[in-house]
Amino acid sequence: MHYIWDVDRAESHIDKLCDSVKDVEIANYTRKMDLDKIPVNKAYEMDAVHIYVDILNLEDLLVKDGDENETSHKRAIRFFDSHFRTIRYILDESESLFVDFHNQRLHAVVTKPYDNEKERLDIAVALSDLIIDAVAQQKQDSNDNYIDAATIRVGIDSGIALAVNNGRAKNKEPLFLGNPANHAAKHAAGDKKGIYLTANARDVLELSKVAADKTKTSALTSDEIKLSVERTTLPNGLSLESVNENAPEPKLLKDFQFSRAASPLEDFDFNKYYYKTAKRQELVSLYADIDGFTNYVNVNMGSEQGKKNIVRCLHVIRSEMDDCINTDFKGKRVRFIGDCMHAIICEGSNKQTDRLKTVEVGTEASGGIRSSFNLSLEKLNDRFGIQTDDLGLAIGYELGDVSNLRVGQEGLDNSTRFSLGISTIASEKEQMQCEHETETRIGETVTPAVNPVDLNLGDFSYAA
Repeated sequence: MHYIWDVDRAESHIDKLCDSVKDVEIANYTRKMDLDKIPVNKAYEMDAVHIYVDILNLEDLLVKDGDENETSHKRAIRFFDSHFRTIRYILDESESLFVDFHNQRLHAVVTKPYDNEKERLDIAVALSDLIIDAVAQQKQDSNDNYIDAATIRVGIDSGIALAVNNGRAKNKEPLFLGNPANHAAKHAAGDKKGIYLTANARDVLELSKVAADKTKTSALTSDEIKLSVERTTLPNGLSLESVNENAPEPKLLKDFQFSRAASPLEDFDFNKYYYKTAKRQELVSLYADIDGFTNYVNVNMGSEQGKKNIVRCLHVIRSEMDDCINTDFKGKRVRFIGDCMHAIICEGSNKQTDRLKTVEVGTEASGGIRSSFNLSLEKLNDRFGIQTDDLGLAIGYELGDVSNLRVGQEGLDNSTRFSLGISTIASEKEQMQCEHETETRIGETVTPAVNPVDLNLGDFSYAA
């Protein structure tokens, strides 16, 4: 073994995390606030509309002309940078809340007007229509290089969710817990473009009835979109013309440069790496998802104590998984995507990746994360009497070339971390294909390097 899960570190850290959420406050959201400044022991109940935007043509860009290489990565990053700047401009000008943009998936929230759900939904549909039109245009930079148009799918739902914020110091991330965020994300997941509303959102807008199990395959018609657009006046004269005229200019292809990051990645700082200092190397991409947490949230949203326990569970579990990957296995969390953690691991020299060691550490880390998860559940039950029998952990990981950097305006808070590569897509798919809460799946590139039968990955964890 190269590294090992440190049970003493885990116990001490989890105890401190439990102490930090001993007293939890649930407050009502009334006006715009900075999501990044919500204390870890506080949650805001927010009645709002959630928008998820999923870019469908990411994988095609990463293997443009049939090969994943440095040039295809540069083009994919420039594509995302350009469209991210456009979408962020639209959200800022419309006074919507930008929550997160993880690779191909963006989350935003419409909170205004505070007292009119139907009007909020109309605004969300109109914004989505504007975003679709804005990113569907092939762009051209000042060197006559073309940036591909984006093909996107949008999911929308409305209702009450809990806004929380947690993670490691100086690297906290906001998250919304509850049906509207979860259902909007699920409606954005698919391979057909368009705008997809839940049955609840369709009812509020008085649209034609669609069975709840058909809403993910029933995109809004052009007439239905037109109804919302005609009922809506977006702030600041926002229109396709104003976006094309005022959105930030895209970077040039020559602006993007790659070098290797030092291994291991425990001290990797996304805040330092933008276009000319982007990092690209072969590494393990790992996704760890809390299985059953969505249902746990739904069951506990009905009571004040249940909401407090949701906050406690999420903070303790996510923060300990992050500390485990970073401290015990010298890896780096890219970010949280809801109740799922994306992390990267790399071992080797300044010139090349030690593929076998990287895969072996990735395997060790999967066991360590699961051990931290199990210990977190035990501590949550001991300290707060929280029953978590239905929670599990699904893990997937894969080896491949990955580019890591921030995109957006350098040095400002409207930039976002990107970790792009076919292996990041593959590792997420492996995690999503886990059939039960104790399973770990490994990608096709990793498989020849390890023997999953010997490792017994299904139950692989360290004894506490």
